[in-house]
Amino acid sequence: MGPIVFVHGAGLSSSCWQYQTAHFADSIAVDLPGHGGSTDPAHQTIAEYAAWLGDSIRRSGPEPVFLVGHSMGSLISLETAARNPDMVAVLVLIATAAEMKVYPDLLQAVQERDPAAAAMVIKWSLPKSGYGRPRRWVLQISDDFMTSTANGVMAADLTASDTYASSVEVAGNVRCPALLVLGERDIMTRPAAAQPLAAALHDARIVVVEKAGHMLPLEKPDEVNEAISLFLTMD
Repeated sequence: MGPIVFVHGAGLSSSCWQYQTAHFADSIAVDLPGHGGSTDPAHQTIAEYAAWLGDSIRRSGPEPVFLVGHSMGSLISLETAARNPDMVAVLVLIATAAEMKVYPDLLQAVQERDPAAAAMVIKWSLPKSGYGRPRRWVLQISDDFMTSTANGVMAADLTASDTYASSVEVAGNVRCPALLVLGERDIMTRPAAAQPLAAALHDARIVVVEKAGHMLPLEKPDEVNEAISLFLTMD
């Protein structure tokens, strides 16, 4: 079997999976085009990113992979699994939703490349209780969001997520087992918004992480790692 492949969300990079790649020995976190260390131009749609990811997986080797996506990355992973059933053995969707609509105020802010957009994303991504003092990864993702807002990547990402309307139809074409890991306090992709997706998948399980917001892999890494580990070892 191939490695676990982690796919980040809008405006982020492979570094958001730091706790997962440290935990899972045979794992890879990709930088989507236009993100992180990638020198390729950003894509404009979920379908374009899925085509890129499918090609990348096929180039990496003949063995099917375990595919894990967060937020926008969950939509990309879903589309990739449907397009490449022979190359995806297991699908894990974190902070996902059947429709990933973006708040109009946020969409306008990123389209105008307003630096305040990063603060808006941070505010809405974390649980309501938030954190008394910013953790190191909050500062890190703030930098990612600022950079991706300034260069227009965040606007493209959020528009791609906002306009992707075929997730339920695509989920019906996924044949591998799927796990949905959702944050109890996620206000960007609320747990209830993932139910139509889970119902459309042929073999889906749901784990809801208590007191977690949208940035599950960073907020609750132990719980996310445990959920993935248990799912991968199920018969």
